[in-house]
Amino acid sequence: MANKPSGLPKAPKPAGSDPGYPLAASLEGRKSIVIGRGAECDVVIKDPKASRRHCQLTRAEAGFILEDLKSRNGTSVNGERIQSPVTIKANQAFKVGDTVFYIAP
Repeated sequence: MANKPSGLPKAPKPAGSDPGYPLAASLEGRKSIVIGRGAECDVVIKDPKASRRHCQLTRAEAGFILEDLKSRNGTSVNGERIQSPVTIKANQAFKVGDTVFYIAP
């Protein structure tokens, strides 16, 4: 098994898939990704509480910038709903609907 890239978020696969996969491929060569239910998103999740275009994750020098894209149910970091873009770092989690993403060290 190959070593997992560090500092990249991991999330569960859509329902019915094996649990856990790195988002490294989605972020590779990109500055940012959009997460949501819509087929146009870079990371598509099958979560009925997620909006079509739910949030955006952007690489930053100090980690990642997470921004909610005016989703209906909001985006949470460490259990708190964000109101504006926030910096997230290793060992922090964020939630989109019922799907939890974890930033690995």
